[in-house]
Amino acid sequence: MSGITVDDKHRLALVDALRCFACFWVVLFHLSEGNHIPTLLAAIPGWLKYMVFDAGHLGVPIFFVLSGIVMATTTSRVPMNNVNATNFVARRLVRLAPPYYAAIALGVAVIAVKHMLGQPGIEIPGVTAILAHVLFLQDFLGIRNIITVFWTLCIEVQFYIFFAVLLWLADRAGEGVTPKRRNLWIWGSALLALLWPAGIIHAIGWKGGFIAFWFSFMAGVLCAQTLSGTKQSRYIAIGYCALALVIGLATKNSFTIAAGLTGLLFCFLVNRSTTLGFISSYPVQKIALISYSLYLFHSPVTGFFMRVYRAFMPTGLFSDALAAVLIIATCIAFSAMAYLLFERPAIAWSRRIKFKRPDAVVLNRT
Repeated sequence: MSGITVDDKHRLALVDALRCFACFWVVLFHLSEGNHIPTLLAAIPGWLKYMVFDAGHLGVPIFFVLSGIVMATTTSRVPMNNVNATNFVARRLVRLAPPYYAAIALGVAVIAVKHMLGQPGIEIPGVTAILAHVLFLQDFLGIRNIITVFWTLCIEVQFYIFFAVLLWLADRAGEGVTPKRRNLWIWGSALLALLWPAGIIHAIGWKGGFIAFWFSFMAGVLCAQTLSGTKQSRYIAIGYCALALVIGLATKNSFTIAAGLTGLLFCFLVNRSTTLGFISSYPVQKIALISYSLYLFHSPVTGFFMRVYRAFMPTGLFSDALAAVLIIATCIAFSAMAYLLFERPAIAWSRRIKFKRPDAVVLNRT
């Protein structure tokens, strides 16, 4: 990533550890939501079921905060002129699209099989629905997502576009490119973003709009600035995430609470990451490496696996526990293959899209 020092790379191992946790949490959530292991879930205490399984949808705000951290770090020293703004969005789309398109194909195939088996209420997506997915427009058009998690990809793409526009405006607002002016735009946008979780503004501009989630991305952007090590950036990030947490508690909004907690956790742990051995451990980092594929593919893989599994193993405590272990192992194995086939080439292709850095204009972190 451009603009990342060796020390930053070590600190960003914390981002990978959080990504690994968030992805597993989402997988466990869909195990519960899909009613795949009912006997096991009925046997454990309610609070444990909620924390481990039912609250797993809160992996999404964690992902949004982490996305802000990575995007801000990537662009921290990049002057956001016309070419770089376009290239930034292009890099992200090239990075996301190939695995996403493969997941669309798998999702359509699974739906087609269910339709052929006569499962009620199942309709194969038409050309319009598939094309809308390809363009990340299904939520805009009110089309049902082929795979549940796809809605977050639509939001992410909007994040990238708006963030590029924000930095482009900041860098063009005066003479030369200055970190101070860019920060003022970032801080202003971050504060305005809190109007939505606070309930002061309810409109989201358009169907499937990103604006209600923008605060979580901006929390990550502010957290990324703590990598510079300045007290000001650290205080601003902690204050912002704490404010988001308070707003979440006041409004009883678990998404906002999770976003605030994620930002605070990053701020307090980032400078201690060298002492937390598990963060850089082999399993955590390898799962983090394939986490995007795991996020995309786990739902259809889980559904297919359980349909086959239940043909031989009826529900029961041991059966459900075994199913949970086998599902996770199967999803990891499938995602590792998907990473090699789709994600790793996409990463290589995205890196071929270079930022243009005029020698006279280089941003320094503040």
